[in-house]
Amino acid sequence: MSKELDNQVSESVFNDKIFNFYQKRKYYIIGLAIVVVLIPITFQIFLSIDKKNNSKELEKYSEIILTTDKKKQEVELEKLLQSTNETVSLLALNQLLEINKDSKQKSISFIDQLLNTNKFSKKNTKYLKIKKSLLVFDTATEVEMLNLIDLKSKDSAFRKMSFEIMYDFYISKKQNLKANDLKRLIDEN
Repeated sequence: MSKELDNQVSESVFNDKIFNFYQKRKYYIIGLAIVVVLIPITFQIFLSIDKKNNSKELEKYSEIILTTDKKKQEVELEKLLQSTNETVSLLALNQLLEINKDSKQKSISFIDQLLNTNKFSKKNTKYLKIKKSLLVFDTATEVEMLNLIDLKSKDSAFRKMSFEIMYDFYISKKQNLKANDLKRLIDEN
């Protein structure tokens, strides 16, 4: 009998402790519960809004591509260059480069415009720099090419391509010693 009484007393004391704890901190507990529920909901809302915006931009890009008026197409694509979606910006850039393939200056200005926004991932930034280096290949100086092409990064997906571009650059400028050094590095990889 005393064991039962001890159990009832300890259970009653435990219940009183929980009740007192809840009474002292009920606003904190309720606030924490609300935050725990609201964070995932807010995150899902953010993701759905982002997905909706991205799909609208892709839809707009598709509509622009289907337009037959080249001037209007170019103006709209230039607006899409400012998109927060990297994919849409790069698609618009590639389309603009195709439209303006006769004008290197315009193509370079589009790439510079994207590079100056600093909104791209490292990989896409390197991609844009390589694209620019190919456009300025004939008129660039060695310093300009080295600034565009990152030869020091060993983990770059574009490392071998960068070496080959610089190799071709040195060959075109008749700097055979530097070209041979790069050729050895290319062959080692």
